[in-house]
Amino acid sequence: MFGFVLGLVLAFGSSETDPWEERWAELGIPEAEFVFLGDLTVEEQGSIRRELRAAQVVLAEHFGAVTSDFTVYASTDLDALNEQLAEFNAGKIGFTCGGRASRGAVFLILRGCEDGTRSLGGPLAHEYFHILQYEAGDVLSWRQGELGWTVEGSAEYAQALVIDALGRISLDGIREGLRLSWAAGAGRVEDDPYGVGFLAIDWLAEGRGAEAVMEFFHLGGHRTAFESAFGMPLGVFRSSFDAYRRVVAPPFEWHVGGTILSEDSVPIEGVHVFALVRIEGTAWTAGRGETDREGAFEFTAPGSGYTLGVWIQCPREDGVLDYVHAGEQGADGFVADVDGLFGRGVRGPNPFMDGERDRKDIVIKLTETQESLIAKHCQQ
Repeated sequence: MFGFVLGLVLAFGSSETDPWEERWAELGIPEAEFVFLGDLTVEEQGSIRRELRAAQVVLAEHFGAVTSDFTVYASTDLDALNEQLAEFNAGKIGFTCGGRASRGAVFLILRGCEDGTRSLGGPLAHEYFHILQYEAGDVLSWRQGELGWTVEGSAEYAQALVIDALGRISLDGIREGLRLSWAAGAGRVEDDPYGVGFLAIDWLAEGRGAEAVMEFFHLGGHRTAFESAFGMPLGVFRSSFDAYRRVVAPPFEWHVGGTILSEDSVPIEGVHVFALVRIEGTAWTAGRGETDREGAFEFTAPGSGYTLGVWIQCPREDGVLDYVHAGEQGADGFVADVDGLFGRGVRGPNPFMDGERDRKDIVIKLTETQESLIAKHCQQ
């Protein structure tokens, strides 16, 4: 849930004033089929349709590929969506905000998304790029082995191109945000095929152009295809990309730690804590940890310029991953989240800015008990 950007949101204009509609018409393709399930409003349905059309325009311009030969299932009802996945033998979704693609279909679960992300179809552009991958060849074979990261990394790159083109957050801002996550943890693309995978595809596209990404999939998505599309053997890429990482995202050397207590001063185990850095209004993860039975946490983080976001996992017998955002700790203390949903545009508390240093003695005291937060915000 948390490996990706926390809330990329901006309202999409109406079809009457939106220049993307005219550009989409110039593609000369029919509209993809949509099936809406759950309680999505008419306005949300229209926004999701427009979002796909914009993604088709942007990705056609960058990759020279476009299709409408698929169906989008967008739902706020997880059980109903999983019934559709079963018909495609596409497994089962176990989260409340995200998506999946199969040959001929995109599946979006939007129940747990914040309002702005929900109305844009969540990761719709990401999943649409998977459809383009299916059009190029056998996605399932590409997911295996040493180049499996290219599947999700390129889909994240495609989504970033759409976000940038629509003016939500710049490509430079996305790079900066994901480099923070890179510096905080994973070093190899295999460890983080979404975030580091994006940075790898972005780096490759900088040298050979976005068209090379689709060419790689057209050629088969293997070692020989990699060398032909990107102009270097895989081994050279690995050593060169590692050197690039040491320049743009050297691992953090500072540590943050402390204890999380409930309103009645009881330590809480299993709380997810994230260092958050805001770039162009969007919060990015720059380190993460989880509390032990004493409520203690510690992990590497930037030396300053971050807040600490606190999430509690909802207990669910069905195994679906669902979380409550309890609030954020900053330089001036803890600010509780009223609705339990982390949203873009919420400024949050002032970040820690008192010099580059370790912070290992932070005490975060929530304004409610863990039980009350779960009862108030977790869907049963």
